[in-house]
Amino acid sequence: MAVFPLTDKSLSDQQQPKLSVVTSSKSWLRSVGIILVLLISIGFFSRMLLSAMIVQRQSKIDNFSESIADLDSENRSLMFDIAQLESTKRIMRIALAETGEEFETVNGLGMIIPEITTYLDPLSSESLQGWQWRQINSPEQRQ
Repeated sequence: MAVFPLTDKSLSDQQQPKLSVVTSSKSWLRSVGIILVLLISIGFFSRMLLSAMIVQRQSKIDNFSESIADLDSENRSLMFDIAQLESTKRIMRIALAETGEEFETVNGLGMIIPEITTYLDPLSSESLQGWQWRQINSPEQRQ
């Protein structure tokens, strides 16, 4: 193996260039400019990211609002159906229908209208001994 010197002797014979440290204000301004551009870019990126998050969450809120409105209208519709099913006319029709007769997919109960209606006095507020089993309305009182 051959060993070569690290320095070239032909360059040492010639005049060596003079090197000096450059202290220029332009390099400082350039560094500050680059930092400012980076900070502004990060600010714009953060603003865009925040805007995207706001739009996404507002979209979720809108979807929830729509589903709440749909469920509210369905609830009102079901409440209307319940009111119709609980109507006294419907109950009377089912109660008075014959047992073999079908009314709105419900078998009739075959009940009859009573000849005499008897009402009871409610409990008095003073004591529980206020029960009185007397008739308020009887056929004799009607006449």
